[in-house]
Order: sequence, then structure tokens, then C-alpha cells
Amino acid sequence: MSSSRRSFIRQSAFAALSAVPATGAAASMLRSSVAASPRRQAKGANGKLAVAHVGVGGMGKHDLQQVMSHPQVQIVGLCDMNLQTLATAREMVPGAAHFQDWREMYDALGDKVDAIVCSTPDHMHAPISMTALNRDKHVYCQKPLARLVYENRQLAAVAASKPKIVTQMGTQRFAKAERRLGLTLLQLGIVGKAKALYGWTDRPAGWWPSGQPRPAGNDPVPEWLGWNLFLGVSPERPFVKEAYTPFKWRGFYDFGTGAIGDMACHIMDVPYMALQLGAPKSVWCESPDATDDEYPNQESIRMSFAATPMTAGELPFLWFDGGRKPDLASIGLPTDLKLPNNDGAAIVVGETGVLVQPCDSAPPMIFRNGAQVRFDDPGVKTTNHWHDWVDACLGKGMARAPFQVAGRLCEVLSLGAISSRFNKKTLEYDGAKGEITNDSDANGWVRRPYRQGWAVENL
Repeated sequence: MSSSRRSFIRQSAFAALSAVPATGAAASMLRSSVAASPRRQAKGANGKLAVAHVGVGGMGKHDLQQVMSHPQVQIVGLCDMNLQTLATAREMVPGAAHFQDWREMYDALGDKVDAIVCSTPDHMHAPISMTALNRDKHVYCQKPLARLVYENRQLAAVAASKPKIVTQMGTQRFAKAERRLGLTLLQLGIVGKAKALYGWTDRPAGWWPSGQPRPAGNDPVPEWLGWNLFLGVSPERPFVKEAYTPFKWRGFYDFGTGAIGDMACHIMDVPYMALQLGAPKSVWCESPDATDDEYPNQESIRMSFAATPMTAGELPFLWFDGGRKPDLASIGLPTDLKLPNNDGAAIVVGETGVLVQPCDSAPPMIFRNGAQVRFDDPGVKTTNHWHDWVDACLGKGMARAPFQVAGRLCEVLSLGAISSRFNKKTLEYDGAKGEITNDSDANGWVRRPYRQGWAVENL
């Protein structure tokens, strides 16, 4: 790379992080500074943001630890359908009110709460987050933003209609300097206009059950577990010990979004935003062992996106999981390419080179003619993803992954999840209407009916 090019990248990278780009999804992702409402800027008598958490086990416990570490946060509510998990969280925050049902917490705390953190299984993200939005609360929701295409679209739309409310999807890896560097480099055109996009993960890799029929049996529900609350909006099914909770739910169509929903938020966010992509025009999946109840053990998904100013025409996107990977040699990469972990990576094939963005804490790699080339690091810094959101709620700084943008990305991932049920069938998608146009059965998975008694306004 020439010295003038290095100088350009160094100078322009800082500009990209300090000025609002004119257009594009990447602009929104990078510069999503949303002013807090006047009521919340007042911050109450103690000057702190009052936060309530729904789901405090697993990643929810980590979210709680990170949010409460902000000096201007007061945790006022804790909720979990697992009373054993809730007891652990109560020891962490002894002064907070505690509930098993998030709806009761919302009603009981009312205006004592400024913001909600949702860290539940995927199928409850939308109802919990939307109810908070309906009540004008700031919201931090774990990834993926929602399970269904329709839910993602609605969360994005309602968040956009409330510009004083700060939202953020919990894709904490996006705050890492290495990933924001990749975003900056792609925006600057370091590999030219994109011709193809690839992504993969090793999941499910034994993390959750997949490719199996519905678990048999009907076990007694432990007294500490709110099984009806776990089911939430999804259809009733009997409790089976160790079949669904605490983490095995991700492999079930009724509860999770499979490997693409779990990991593509961390892998595809950078290229999706940088290339200004929207909804795909079509999606196709080869998933030989998907069942009516569970996602497949492995799959290959192909999507086609309309051209953008950042692409060299229509853009093919190929996704692999469960041990499948792209053919590196055909892409122009070394066949012995080593990544820092097994979580996967994104690959952008451009007109002048190839960018590889590892999933986690490793900088992007640039290749030209099969050989890796060096580039100047413009000095992009890692921030605390949770604190970014809190600061934005308090009227300063920015939210890095607002629902307005995260919802569009997760709409794509939800379509990929749907496609795994329809092996080797091309599904045509109308992004303006949010409909699969050539298969009514597949379109039935764009929006699923909620269980009686669980209706939520705007969903």
C-alpha cells in the first residue's frame, strides 16, 4: 500500500468516526447518537439511571454486572422465571425489587424505571422489548434482536418513531476496536466495491440440540421454575427435564434462531453495515437434517442482495455453519488461513482485494493476489458496549447498535432461519412488504401467532 494511501486511511478513519456519513445503514450503526427524553435527562433525585433487568442468568448475569458497573446506574428491578437464578441476582443487588413475571414488574415499578435490559431466550425478546418501548423506556436487548422477521421489523419501526428513546442490541463485540476498524476500512473502500460476501460459524457444535424430533415425555415442573413464563408467546408444550432450559432452547424453532441467529449478529454486522445492505431478494438453504421442531446440525445458506453504492452489482451472500466453511482457495485466500478462534469469520471479496474479519478480538486481515498485506491501524478504540448505551440514555454519547439498524440485520438472519425448514427451495422475498412471495407455508413463519393471553401492542 502506498504511503499516500496509508495517510489517507489514517486521516479518513478518524473522520469516519467523528462525522456523520450522509447515507446508509453503516452511518446509522456508527453514529446512532440518540438524545434522551427530557424526563430522563433529569435522572431523578439521585442523578442515576433507574434500570430493571429481565433475565438475569447466563448472559443476563453478565449484562447485569456490566450495566451496574456504570457509576450512574441504579438497578431497581430484577426478574427471572427461574427463582434459583433470581436468588443469585438478588444477592448481587440486595436493594432491588424482584419478580418472576416481567409483566408484574413493569406494572409495579411503572415510572420508577427509566430503562429495561432484556436478556431472555430469543422468543421473548420482542414482547418484552416492545412493551418497554410502548411505555417509553430505553431498552437494551440481547442479540438477536428478535426471533421472527415481523418482530424485527416492528421493533425497528417503533424505535424509529420514538427518537428520544435510546435502544441498543446486545452485540457487545461490535464495540471492540478490531471490529470497528473493519467497518472503517470497508467504508473507506480498502478492497474496492464488494463482489461477494461469506460468513461461517462452528455452531451448533454441541452447544444445543439440533436435527432431532420434539423431546418426548412430560415431567413435573419444579416449583422454582415458571414454565408458563418460559413458554411465553410460543405454543404450549409439556415440560421435559433438561430438554429446553437453561440454554438448550436455541435449537428449537419455537424458541431460538439456530446458528445463524446466534452467531451472525457477531460475524456479519460489520460487512452488513459497511456495505449498506438491506433485505435480501431471495434466500436458499441446503439443510438435510432439519426437523419440524429443531434447526439442522449444519447448513449452507445463499442470499442475494440488491446492489448498493458499496457493491459491484447484486451481492451474493453465502453462510455456512455446523462444520461447513467456504472454499478459501476459490475466494483467493490461503488454504491454510489461520483464525484466532473457531467462532468463524466474515469475508468480503472486493474488486481489488479480500478482507477477512474474524469473529472476535483480532484485527481484520487484507489480502491481495492471495498474499496478506499490511495497513495502518488508524487507532480506533474499544468502548464498553453497555456503558455506551447507559451514557446515551443519560443524554451523552451514542448507542452503537440501535434497533433501527439492528432490526434490519436481524430480519435477514430470521429469513435465513426460516429457509432451513425448506430444504433446497429458493424463497423470494419482498423487502418492502416483508413477505415471502412464492411459498405461503414459508411466509407463515414471517409472523407467528402469539399464544392466547400474550398479545402485545405493535406486535
